[in-house]
Amino acid sequence: MKLNKIFSVLFLGLFLLAGLDTFAQKKSKSVEPLYWKNPLEFSYSELNSPKRMKMPKVVLDDADGDGIADQFDMEPNTPAGAPVDSHGVSKDTDGDGVPDYKDKQLITATECQPVDANGVGKCPEPPCCKNMIVPAPVTCNMGNIPSVSFAKGSSALSKEAQSLLASTADRLKNNPACKVFITGYAEASKASQQLSWDRVNAIMSYLTEKQGIAADRLINKYGQADGDVNTIDFSATAEVIDAPNTVPAPHPNLRSKK
Repeated sequence: MKLNKIFSVLFLGLFLLAGLDTFAQKKSKSVEPLYWKNPLEFSYSELNSPKRMKMPKVVLDDADGDGIADQFDMEPNTPAGAPVDSHGVSKDTDGDGVPDYKDKQLITATECQPVDANGVGKCPEPPCCKNMIVPAPVTCNMGNIPSVSFAKGSSALSKEAQSLLASTADRLKNNPACKVFITGYAEASKASQQLSWDRVNAIMSYLTEKQGIAADRLINKYGQADGDVNTIDFSATAEVIDAPNTVPAPHPNLRSKK
């Protein structure tokens, strides 16, 4: 009986010693509990910065080269260079049924649709303009106007010249939309330039003062080259001309004696 008690005490002592040794080892070699470890940490680490595995580069087929992979492309045969939307379908900005790459009128108003094959619409005429009367274009039908000749060195109008100018005045009165260029010619000398100016102004004075033609319908073009210095030519126009009809004498001290 005593022997059993002795063995029990020894066994208990050994058990306590073993427990103390195990506890000391755990204290010196402690490890992090498993519940602190994320089981996906390795996978996340490899995805962010692969060290043990290399993923192949993903290649998605794009047969028409529009930037949309074939498995997502709803228009797999888009022409090269045609702008497409996120589904690979050709863009149609104005919604007229003609894709932008064929549309010659990229923005067609809704009221101007339907459109033709080129995307060009036909807009209805505004209500305000249906009964509008478009004025006929202004024309000048004076035809060829006879030239006026002067005696050498003179700026005086002969009877024949006055008769021709009276006829020209009648044409101007019958064609109120017309203006007339009165062109005189001259040599390089100052005297010739002044004589050309005197002759043009003699004609303008006759038409305004004797024939009642408005001065703003007569355009002074004295001193031109490449013409007969003793002849004044006329040409009519219906265009809006912003040209002077009153030009200062170039050399007034050299005015000719009529």
